[in-house]
Amino acid sequence: MSRHRNIRNLDYDDYYDDYDDYDDYDDYGGSVPQKKKTGGKKSTAASSGSTTSKKQSTPGSSKKNRVANSGTAGGGSGGSKGGGISVAKPLTGGGGGISVAKPFTGGGGISVAKPLTGGGTSVAKQQKPPTNNVGTTTSSNDSTTLANPTTNTATTPVLSAAATKKKNERDAVIQKIIKGEKSRLAMVVLGHVDAGKSTLMGQVLVQLGNVEKRIVTKYQKQAAEVGKASFALAWVMDEDESERERGVTMDVATKFVSLKTHDLTILDAPGHADFIPAMITGAASADVGLLVVAATPGEFESGFSNSNFHTGQTREHIVLSRGLGVSQLIVAVNKLDASEPPWSQTRFKEIQNQLLPFLQANGFQPKRVRFVPVSAISGVNVTSKDGQDGLKWYRGPTLLEAMDSFKPAQRNIEKPLRLIVTDVYQEGKNVNVRGRVIQGFLQLGDKVCLLPIGDTALVSRIEHTYSSSAGPDTDRTKLALAGDSSLEVVLSNIDIMRVTPGCILCHTSLSERVPTRSQIRAKILVMERLSVPLIKGCQVLFHMHSIDVPAVINRFIRTFKKDGSSSGVVPPRVLTGGVSAVVEVTLLEKVCVEEFRECRGLGRFVLRRGGMTVAVGVVEELLS
Repeated sequence: MSRHRNIRNLDYDDYYDDYDDYDDYDDYGGSVPQKKKTGGKKSTAASSGSTTSKKQSTPGSSKKNRVANSGTAGGGSGGSKGGGISVAKPLTGGGGGISVAKPFTGGGGISVAKPLTGGGTSVAKQQKPPTNNVGTTTSSNDSTTLANPTTNTATTPVLSAAATKKKNERDAVIQKIIKGEKSRLAMVVLGHVDAGKSTLMGQVLVQLGNVEKRIVTKYQKQAAEVGKASFALAWVMDEDESERERGVTMDVATKFVSLKTHDLTILDAPGHADFIPAMITGAASADVGLLVVAATPGEFESGFSNSNFHTGQTREHIVLSRGLGVSQLIVAVNKLDASEPPWSQTRFKEIQNQLLPFLQANGFQPKRVRFVPVSAISGVNVTSKDGQDGLKWYRGPTLLEAMDSFKPAQRNIEKPLRLIVTDVYQEGKNVNVRGRVIQGFLQLGDKVCLLPIGDTALVSRIEHTYSSSAGPDTDRTKLALAGDSSLEVVLSNIDIMRVTPGCILCHTSLSERVPTRSQIRAKILVMERLSVPLIKGCQVLFHMHSIDVPAVINRFIRTFKKDGSSSGVVPPRVLTGGVSAVVEVTLLEKVCVEEFRECRGLGRFVLRRGGMTVAVGVVEELLS
């Protein structure tokens, strides 16, 4: 079984998605030249009479600059304003760029922080020749330079009238979608085996009317015939025959529900320890989580145990989900009607008091965690708690109300396209890929590059698994935005033998392609109960989203104390349980990976060895 550890040693501001920390998470504005004092008078960069040359701060000088500069296509920037300073203009009506200074959170809570880039082309607003003595140049790293007109410098590329019109139309469509659609979230369902995860999700789908009554009656009859009458609702999620036969979820099941505020993708992850790799795939694709724990005597203790002989999957799921980006959590205390006595408030408080400190120690903020008592079999407190006298002490929301109260995730639509392929199949001459857009956007007709193989293809069709809430007049078949889950993209001009799950779709521009590396420097947290310490040269399995690659930890650089400070300049010889350290990892083959500060979805990973999770980490630097 996996050994676990307390991960409070890590600096959460660098490691985790914090929905409250907008400076760290999504407010990626461009840098602005600072005013300079000369002779007691203020002289701004926009002064038309200036003949001096001064460069803006270079990329990487601050966190915002570093992230902002990574998201442009071909180094292009927005229009020109104020004597040659390149700035982005807000999107109003049918034209312009997307607002830079303030995150846009209309409708679905999607934040856009920079001018949109896409299609692998450089985007720049048309501008008139300067009428003063100050020239304007925009370098390839997206910095702004004020130059003397006599200096021989490159000029910002100017779009043609047709290209500008097409860009404005695209921006108007994106703005309409953002304003009109509900927030799109992916929720992973976690918990120990037999906690009732699939049954609870089946009950949710039934009470929302997503499953016909005749289908439920059919499952009840079939389940009773094989002696599994209580598994009827679980069969709504577990559609595979082997899963139904064994009574255990083996792969991530995907369903969709529409709530008042969110369009929710439900990812039902397996709870058995043998299927942790599938759980990692589900957690890496999720924004929020639902942890299901059983309140029956002894069952919760088994799932939350942490001894040398047995470790429950409740603990490991909490650790892995937080390390893979889940920052909001609902804890559904299931089977409370089977506790002693039924619907015991004392038992509910006992479970809450044991879980909450562990959740806090692993990076979950208390205000982002909510405990809800439910019964998956009877459906009590799923949509309503009426008619249950034993639950009168509970004053909180129902399960669906709690799910609808999730805070919308911030989306990096302005950054280069990153679409993770999770499934591939052929349809006629075309290749169909399913996946999730983690940042950027994709348009019908775009030419895309499939990495790490480097082949190019044409997007001939975009299909969404459920209809858009933006209205019938919004054609979502021509556009996919960051946050779209279980998206289906039809590619032409590519061989299916070249496409595998785990590939990344990006635009063809060299500046927008995802890096491929076989060696990285990373910050890891070793699991607390590690049976065998990590030594130099130890072999591990590198898990990232839907891929797993053999790897070797070939160098220990330094370790950290509990307060986050370095423990010394001497590299450690071994890494024991509960230690956080910076290491170098060499992969057996090149994979698509990015630094955590540039792309969080491609900067998180899990290390496993011998069927046990040994560490979680984030990529700090890509090595050649």
